[in-house]
Amino acid sequence: MAKHRSFKLEKFIKGVNSDLLKAYFTWHNIPVAEGFVFSIDNIHDFLDGITDDGLRSYVEEELHCINDIADRARNYLEQAVRDYSIEVQEDEPSETTAMRVFLHGEEAFSLAYDYYLFVVYSEKLSHHKFDHNNCNFADDRIALLKSAIEQHFKDTGKSEHCDVRWRSNGDKHIVLVAHGDFMKTHLIFESSKVEIKSFRPAKEDMLVFDSNNCVLSVNTSGRSDVDKKKYIEIFGNAILGMDQIDESTFNNMLVVLDPIKDGSFSYSGNNDVDSVHLTEVRVKCRGSRVIRVAIGCGDVPQALSDLGLSLQDSEYVSAKLRFYIKRSGKKPKSITIEIKPPENTKLPEKAEKGIIESYLRDNGVLLT
Repeated sequence: MAKHRSFKLEKFIKGVNSDLLKAYFTWHNIPVAEGFVFSIDNIHDFLDGITDDGLRSYVEEELHCINDIADRARNYLEQAVRDYSIEVQEDEPSETTAMRVFLHGEEAFSLAYDYYLFVVYSEKLSHHKFDHNNCNFADDRIALLKSAIEQHFKDTGKSEHCDVRWRSNGDKHIVLVAHGDFMKTHLIFESSKVEIKSFRPAKEDMLVFDSNNCVLSVNTSGRSDVDKKKYIEIFGNAILGMDQIDESTFNNMLVVLDPIKDGSFSYSGNNDVDSVHLTEVRVKCRGSRVIRVAIGCGDVPQALSDLGLSLQDSEYVSAKLRFYIKRSGKKPKSITIEIKPPENTKLPEKAEKGIIESYLRDNGVLLT
C-alpha cells in the first residue's frame, strides 16, 4: 500500500471514534473487552496483545492506510460518503469518516483508496502527448485495455494476474494497476531455524489520461522504462485506436527549463502567486557529471560563477521552484515543485495545483 510519513498512531487514535475502532477490531476477530475505550494510553498495549504476528502486522498496515486516506484524500472520502449514502456526524474528524467508509464495505473504501493513490502518484508523473484524440472509453475498449495490460505482465514473467481499476474524475480518466514483480527469495528465521522463502512483490502503477489536451501521464513503480513504454502503446491502441505510436509521443518535450536559464521566467508573482523562488538547479557542463547547485542568493549566474561554471556551457537538467501562494488574511502558503524535462514535473495534487500549472504555462515552462 502506498504510504506517506505523517502517520502517528496516537494522532489517529485521537481522531477516530472508539466505537468504530472496536467494530474494526471485532471485524478482524480480535476480541475487545466490554466497555473498553481506546485511547493513546492503551492502544500500544492492546496491539501488543495480538498474539498472531502476521495479523498484527496486517492490522497496523491497514490502519496506516486508513489514516493516510484521512490525511490526503478528504474530498474523496466525502465523495464515497455521498455515493454510498454513509451516515456521518457534522464536523467529525477525517479519521472517523475514513473508518466509517472502511467499515461500510470494500466498494466504498476502494473508491476512496483509488483516489488516494491518484493524489499520491500524481506528485510525480511522466507526460506523453498523442497526435490526435479519438478516445473511446466504451466498455469493450476498457476491457481490451485491461486484458492487454494483464497479458503484458504475464509475458514478462512478472504476474499471472493483475488488478486493473478504472475511475473517472472530470476530464481525467484514471487507470490503476496492481501487479506482481519478478520473484524474490529471502532467508527467514522460522521455527528456530533458517528457511528460504520465495515471494512475488506487489507493485502499483497509475495512468491518467487528460481528454482536454490528449496527454497520458504515467507513474510506474519500477525503474525501467519498458513498462512505461508498453503502457503508452497499449493505451494508444485500446483507447485511441492507434496501430502504431509515433516516436515523439515517447519523447515529448512537455516541460522546458529555457525560460529559467535565459532569465525570461518571472519570479514576481501574479494575482494568485505572491512570489516564486528558484531554490535549486541540476546542471551538466561539458565533460562533467550532473551536479546540484543550491541557489541561496537568488542569482543563478552568480551561483554558477562562484563554482567556476559557465552559464553558456551548462545544460539545465532539472530545477526546483518554491511558490508562495496568496491566501486571504493569511501568510502565503509555500509549495516547492520540481521540473525535470523532457516530460516530468513533480507537482503536488493540491488545491493550488491549477494556479501553479497556469503560472508555469504563462512563463513558457509547461507546454501543454
